[in-house]
Amino acid sequence: MRSGTESVKAALLDTNILTAYLTPNHPSHQFVIDEILALRHRGYQLWVAPQCLYELWAVLTRPIEANGFGRTPEEADQALERVRADFIFREDPPSIVDEWRRLCVAYQIVGKRAHDARIVAYMRGHGIAELLTLNSEDFRSFEGNEIRLL
Repeated sequence: MRSGTESVKAALLDTNILTAYLTPNHPSHQFVIDEILALRHRGYQLWVAPQCLYELWAVLTRPIEANGFGRTPEEADQALERVRADFIFREDPPSIVDEWRRLCVAYQIVGKRAHDARIVAYMRGHGIAELLTLNSEDFRSFEGNEIRLL
């Protein structure tokens, strides 16, 4: 039996992609829609990690004055359900903590970048090589050796 990514192209969608996807008035909304459609047309499976759902909840429910969207928990839950319906969602792989630690040491990760390393650990654990993000610089140090940025 093959895993979900062995003979297909797969890409992980970063939290900022999901935010723009769900928000029609977001400055990057149309760009994100176009990229998602293009990737699907090219045969990509589009994945979402549990961490991205946690981060999405946080930004959706954060007050507007604190750079959030001010949505209620019910509205955020509906948004997460839409994401889970539109994209592939799988739980964290069993090896994620060990892989995350390896990445943190290998790339000298400190502070908030530990969250980015965890995204990369998820990708590696599921055999996903490509990441669609609006914040390429956050992942640049992993590019080439661990992942490919789209």
